[in-house]
Amino acid sequence: MRRMIFVPILIMVAILAIAGGVGYWLLNNYQFYNTDDAQVNGHILNVSSPQAGQLKTMTAKLGDKVTAGEVLGTITVAPTVAGVKPATIDITSPIDGTVVQANAIEGQSVTPGASLAQVADMAHLNVMAYIDESAINDVKVNQDVDVTIDAFSGTAYKGHVQNIVSATAGSFSLLPSSDNASGNFTKVAQRIPVVISLDSNGSNNIVPGMSAEVKIHLH
Repeated sequence: MRRMIFVPILIMVAILAIAGGVGYWLLNNYQFYNTDDAQVNGHILNVSSPQAGQLKTMTAKLGDKVTAGEVLGTITVAPTVAGVKPATIDITSPIDGTVVQANAIEGQSVTPGASLAQVADMAHLNVMAYIDESAINDVKVNQDVDVTIDAFSGTAYKGHVQNIVSATAGSFSLLPSSDNASGNFTKVAQRIPVVISLDSNGSNNIVPGMSAEVKIHLH
């Protein structure tokens, strides 16, 4: 008798557990959009020579904090008139930031526009997340976002949706994603890039290129 009563109770508990799990999943998907298809981005600019010449000095080193206009090196420009001494021109940082690349070698020849170093604005990093097109209508500018950086998984960062790019990620590909020359088209789910600004970078050394996970608060 007890066994006959116990079995229906177990079945009822199992049904309630399943219903609770399904309900939680539905509620979570209604309230949030989660994706790990995201990456830290930053404003990175090249440090280049304004003229052709020879790199005389290069003081910028990887990881250096620099300010806009700060001299990072000098180049020697050969004179165009005989008897005139070579001119020295300063190479300066285009922005406040951190040197993230410095591969130039003193003594090498340089050309106008050639990259000698790169400086990133670490104070204004953002996260680029790729959202399924089926969910993009629920994503709005200024929605709150919880961000986790893979390298610092124990730390949660707060942010908000800054911009929704008006094109799919596939639109930026150098190669075509499909060939419909024959008149056939294969439908492929697309992703929309969404820019998420971080309210604070915290004390961790977040750098562009790091992988991230985001949870967008939809409702």
